[in-house]
This record gives sequence, C-alpha cells and structure tokens, in this order.
Amino acid sequence: MQYNSTATGQTGANVPHDNGKSATVALQSADATMGICYLREIVQNNVYLGVEPAGNLLFDGLTILFYSGEDTQAPFITHTAPGNTFNPSPLITARVLDLSELANVTLHYNFGEGWNTLEGVATGDGNYDFALPLIPAGHTFSYYFAAADINNNSSTLPAAAPTEVFQFKILPSENTEVLLAYSGKQDYQYTELPVYIERLENLNIDYDIYNWEEYAEYTIPDVYSTILAYANTGTASPATLYLSQKLMDFLNSGTIDNPKNLFFSSDGFAFSQAGTPNSHPMKQLLNGYFRTYSVSTGGGGGTNGLAGPDVYSYQEGTILCTSYSPFGNAGTEYNVYANSPDCIFAYDSVPDWYVDLVPYPEIGAVNAFIFEDGPVDGHAYLYHGVCATAVETPIFRTFYFSFDFSQLNNSAQSAAFFSDLMDWFEVYPTSIHENELPLVHSKLMPNYPNPFNPKTTIAFTLAKGGKVDINIYNLKGQKVKTLFSDILLPGKHCLVWDGKDDKGSSLASGIYFVKMQTGKTTDTRKITMLK
Repeated sequence: MQYNSTATGQTGANVPHDNGKSATVALQSADATMGICYLREIVQNNVYLGVEPAGNLLFDGLTILFYSGEDTQAPFITHTAPGNTFNPSPLITARVLDLSELANVTLHYNFGEGWNTLEGVATGDGNYDFALPLIPAGHTFSYYFAAADINNNSSTLPAAAPTEVFQFKILPSENTEVLLAYSGKQDYQYTELPVYIERLENLNIDYDIYNWEEYAEYTIPDVYSTILAYANTGTASPATLYLSQKLMDFLNSGTIDNPKNLFFSSDGFAFSQAGTPNSHPMKQLLNGYFRTYSVSTGGGGGTNGLAGPDVYSYQEGTILCTSYSPFGNAGTEYNVYANSPDCIFAYDSVPDWYVDLVPYPEIGAVNAFIFEDGPVDGHAYLYHGVCATAVETPIFRTFYFSFDFSQLNNSAQSAAFFSDLMDWFEVYPTSIHENELPLVHSKLMPNYPNPFNPKTTIAFTLAKGGKVDINIYNLKGQKVKTLFSDILLPGKHCLVWDGKDDKGSSLASGIYFVKMQTGKTTDTRKITMLK
C-alpha cells in the first residue's frame, strides 16, 4: 500500500519523499473490507528515535473497517502552494478526488481588487488547472479552492477559507533592491531561511523572497542591486546550474553607477566543482566571478577545513577576519558550529580559460576569513586555511562563504557579520516594511538550528496581540518545559530553548514538540535534539 494524497517523509534524507514515493505496509482481508495499518519508524544515525506521527504508537495494529454505502463525504482537495514568483500570470493547479461525480471545482482569488472566481479545467486523474489573469508586480495573490459533488457534499482548501487562504507575491516589490534567493529543497527544514529573515528584519531592510529551486525558468529583474543566495549542498542539479547562469547574468548587468552585489553561502558548492569541465556554469561562477577554487584533501584543501575529511559530525570552532576582508574587524574571531565547510583558495586574477568571458579579469579575490580554532589540538584541521573570499570590481562585488550562514552560531556575531556585509554592499535600512513572507495566521516557524545541541531558536508570528503560551513536550506527551507564558504584541517573536526542563536539568537526545497556544489558535512543531 502506498500513500496517494498524504505527504510522508523520509528522515535523514536531503529531500522529503512525498505523495506515494515512500511506501508503508498494510494487510487487508481477502474481500477487502478491512485492513490493518503499520507505523513508520524514525531512525537517525542508526539511533531509533520513535514513530511518526508522535503518539501513533497507541494505534499500532489498529483495524480499519472499509465503508461502502451512500456518499456523504466532501470532495478531497490537495494542492502544493507555490511560492513567490516573477511570472505575472502563473498557472495554479489542484487535485480533487471524490467518490461521486463532481459538480464544480473553483478557485477564488483576490490581489487587491476584490474577490473573483475561476472555473477549473480538468486535465485528468483528478487534476485541475486555473489560468490566472495578469497580476501587477508587487501584489500579493490570495486564493482558496472550493469543490462540490452531485450529492451536495462540498469542501474548501484551506478548510477555514475564506478566513484562511493561500498567498504568494508577484515579484519584484516596489522600492525593494534585495533579493533573498533561498534553497527550498536543500533547506527543506528551513534551517537557513529564518536566520536571513531575522537579520534583514533587524536591520529594517526591505527584501523579496524567492525559492530558486521551485521554477524551471525565471529572469531576475534588474531592479535588484543585491542578491543573498545559498545552497546547502554542491549538487549539480538542473536548478543549481540554472541559478549559476542567472547569477552570472545578474553580475554582468552591473554598471559603474549601479554595481551589483552577490553573497553566496554554501558548505559544499566549491568542493563539488573540482574536476568539472570549464564549461560547467557552477565552475564558471566559482572561478570567474568569486575568483575562487577548491582542491582535494591531498593537495592541501578538502571538504572539512574545520575538523578534517574523516569527520562528519558537527564540531565547534572559530574563523578569523583577515586584514584583507572588505568588512569586519581584522583579528576578530567568529564562533562556528559546522560539519563540512570547504577549504577554498583565491585566484589573483581570473584563470586564462575565463579571461574573455568575465568583466575585469585582472582583478583577483582576497582571503577574507580563515579557519582558526577547532577540534584538532585546539586548532582547525586546516589551520589558517581560507573559508571566505571577496571580489570587488567597478561593476560588482561578490562574497563567497564556505559555511552555511546559520553555522555562525553566536547570534551577536552573526548579526554583526551581516550588518557589516550590508554596509559593504551599500544596502541601507528602509522605513516601510511590506515584504514579509505571507502570514495567514498565528503560527510557529521552523526552529533553527534543527537538529540542535544544546540550544535552538524558536520563532513564531502572531496575527494579533494577546496571551501566548509556548511549551515543550516529549514523545510521551509530557510537558517538560514552560518556555513562555505572557502577553505579546502582534508580529514576529523569537525564543531560545537551552534543552533543559523546568527543573534546570539537561534533557536527553530525541524528538520533542513545541506547542503554541494563543486565543483559539494552536500550533505544534517537531524539533530534534542530538548530542
């Protein structure tokens, strides 16, 4: 038996396997009138952590009696909500299943001019397409689905529509020059994205958010002066190749009067380019625009400059700001907690094979940050090896960082690093804030880091002010920590949990649940502590 319309996940994988790609096991009677379901166990690093969903243990071996009779069930609607897009007329799709014939399937939408309705076009296998009208840039598109069958059973998605709706924005937003290009599949646990958002919010910088892995094709509008991009891995997927080309196009569009800025963070992108042909877009971006390269461990480089190529666990250490860095204070150390930061090297000038393809090839990169402290006798494995490079030409500035940005694990140091970066890019605060991720209701955001040891930041948003209770529960459903209980104003808030219970004792590794209660709204998220 496979799930048909229920999302399932595979723990420990780089991407979740959803909608039938992960199988479960079931037994059913010979006449298919009843069945017995089984559980999905969670194992990480060969350690059994429990079952998912939590509490399912109580229903192990539950027998389900299959129903046959009059159809009283509402149509079942599924939909993968798209993210922000540069396409002013995107196509929306949904899947609607029902035991009976469907009478209608509609999309209700609003982008600031009142609610309108579109009839769905059936494309087979329960799928429906909705071709949207032209939507002006900068507008937020709100929508929900409705369906009814010939027996007058009806449903909406979201279920609470129109109080609750889906939303995305048509980019670019007005007067916004910063694009946060995030990795939706690689960062599917949203470890990195909340950190960037918090840094931009704290600096009062307007920004747009775009998932560069979501759409096969796109064009980055010229209105942006700065792109903050990241890739958790160096996987040479079609999306990564396409992003690399688009980032090069973006940098080439800079002028002396309007230079472009690019910050790129990845703990695997550089090393993955070793041995690839010069025609490879990822290698051209790395060598030609970051003016950076990577070599194998035997050549003095490697995949883990902090702890060594044979260490795969997260380790603590520091990186040092050099006197060559275009921002930060020379000699200042920044705490890091990472598992595989590449050791990289700077070109003094663009290598010969790209000289005719990139602007200002005579200008090289500088070694901005180097590995300092680490787990090898107090030093990093590649002590004073390079982990960040910077390039400044008359028409663009680039900064390559061989860590994931969240791995700067001291919040104050991370904030200072980001603020100094924005100063170098000449990106300054704005007074109007309109470009947040769409907030439909009060909710918990993904914690970061996750997994964590021993601290994690728990962020949440409130649609309106009021009493808020946030508690931590174990797999048995027992409350182990009262994290917060007080009145808050609407907006985004962050709390830090240190992995201890109400008695101040450190808790064991495993899965825990954060539960937020405010008014009639309850939200729960799973978090994992690994020591």
